[in-house]
Amino acid sequence: MADELLGLTRRLRRRVEQSPRCCWGLRPREGVAIASPGAADAQSRLEAVAKAVRSCRRCPLGCARMRAVPGAGSPEAGVLFVGEWPGFEDDRCGEPIVGPAGELLDRILAAIGLSRRAVFIADIVKCRPMGDPDQPEAHGNDRLPTSEEMSACRPYLVEQIRILAPRCIVALGEAAARTLLGSEAPIGRLRGLWGEYRDGDLAVQVMPTYHPAALLRDPELKKLVWQDMKALRDELEGGPRA
Repeated sequence: MADELLGLTRRLRRRVEQSPRCCWGLRPREGVAIASPGAADAQSRLEAVAKAVRSCRRCPLGCARMRAVPGAGSPEAGVLFVGEWPGFEDDRCGEPIVGPAGELLDRILAAIGLSRRAVFIADIVKCRPMGDPDQPEAHGNDRLPTSEEMSACRPYLVEQIRILAPRCIVALGEAAARTLLGSEAPIGRLRGLWGEYRDGDLAVQVMPTYHPAALLRDPELKKLVWQDMKALRDELEGGPRA
């Protein structure tokens, strides 16, 4: 019983620490945000990055997209989820990882006591790469971004990480994991193993795992992602690593 109570206490503490302050049982009046001064500054800086992304023309993707996808979430997020690049639905609504993959991600977050409001989600490439830019409404019109396109977008993600200074980063997919860890290893070898993202004095623990879209293609991967998410939950709770 004592161990059970201790576990419940730790889970409650983690939820409070990872949730935006406006969700701590207080309902702000419409148009009034309840946040710490640090959160307000972070929000302002994140909005500046988003504004720069929306007007960006550093590569051809900026001229072909329907909407840029800068990222979304809490400025006080302790966890940053980094995906790869926008797909069809993301490009239409300007939000990262939506549609069926987004619904699955929401369920994954809920399973470990988190939500989109409590984390921040961003991609390494902020605009949808299309095989035929003249047909943005066409399904199946996606392609891999070029190395030049990824390099052009990287400074935006770097700045978002600096602003958030998250406790942990979850790299969703091979491209995200390789970018953050500077590795050429496949995701099958990287996933489930804590790595480290470094930027000057900033060091953040990184958990690589499969992208939710990969789980839709191969449901057998779900059990591996669940293992990774339990490791993330333990890290946030301060528990021992396996």
